[in-house]
Amino acid sequence: MADPTPESTASESRAAFEARLRELRTEQRNVALPGLVLTYVGVVALLLAPLWLGGWHWLWMIPVMGVLQYRVVISGHEAVHYTLVYPRRLNELLGVVGQALVGVNFTAYRLQHLDHHRVRTRAEDPDGHIYGWVVEARPGIPRLMVLLFGTFTEIIIKIYQKGTGGIGDKNHRKHSAKVKAGKLRDTTLVIGAQLALIGIAWATTGWFWGYLLLWIAPLFGVAVFLNRCRIVVEHGLAQLIAQKLPGGFQEFGGLRIPTVDIVPNAVERVIFAPFLFNYHCCHHLFMTVPHYNLPALRDLLREHEYSGYHEVHGSYLSALARCIRDPGVAERSRVETPQPARPS
Repeated sequence: MADPTPESTASESRAAFEARLRELRTEQRNVALPGLVLTYVGVVALLLAPLWLGGWHWLWMIPVMGVLQYRVVISGHEAVHYTLVYPRRLNELLGVVGQALVGVNFTAYRLQHLDHHRVRTRAEDPDGHIYGWVVEARPGIPRLMVLLFGTFTEIIIKIYQKGTGGIGDKNHRKHSAKVKAGKLRDTTLVIGAQLALIGIAWATTGWFWGYLLLWIAPLFGVAVFLNRCRIVVEHGLAQLIAQKLPGGFQEFGGLRIPTVDIVPNAVERVIFAPFLFNYHCCHHLFMTVPHYNLPALRDLLREHEYSGYHEVHGSYLSALARCIRDPGVAERSRVETPQPARPS
């Protein structure tokens, strides 16, 4: 029997890759549902906690509420891709209602986020202002200031893109009647949800401005900032790395914005990366693979040395520190390029 030719070996490898990829894309499991139920139970418990804590003793809950709100925010991302839960009707219900609670028009968010996946450059990216303005600032204190105080500008832009107006995607004037009706429905739900939260917070805290402390402060001060830091790492650090690689942006797939996987510790994975969000490069390469299959996708990409896949070992905080201090000098040895399976 003749030895296999390089062409046949490559063809077989590609066929094996495609077959495994199909398995990962089509497998449906309700992995996220138990954790999501616990998240909402936690949110309700914290909203009601002032009733039995009294006084100012419930203020410690603000960062905890922010972390739970962040999980709700990230659950919306999975719902956008129809991979949060099954069946699809439940996915849409949790996406629409959950995002309304955090002030996001789900229909507008889906349109805006799919634009984010299609773009090739930071300038085109509807999320580009989040990480672009940070890494384009001078490294050190100026960049840190942009990261911190740029949160206020981001909130304003986010309200325009994903809030009650629901007009943040670039093709908003061309949408069908069905999409426009969805935006109007979600706008109504956002307003209704916030009015309900105002009433609940007033009733539980005894203060008409309790909503600002109990809901808005953790949402804008914790949830938005956690999301901002995550995006700066996963896309901003990738921009800095790409500038220093011999192949530049082409080494990140060329036709998409640069993105990296992060390999953080267990605590940071819980705080920064619910729903396995740290596998963000995997997600951008194959966004239809459900989040619970992204670790297996990562192994597949490393096994086949897939072009465009990059990961950075270390914590989110250390990666964020690199973003702040590094003008773009990122040695190739600091970037873990895909290789056959090895311990993280």
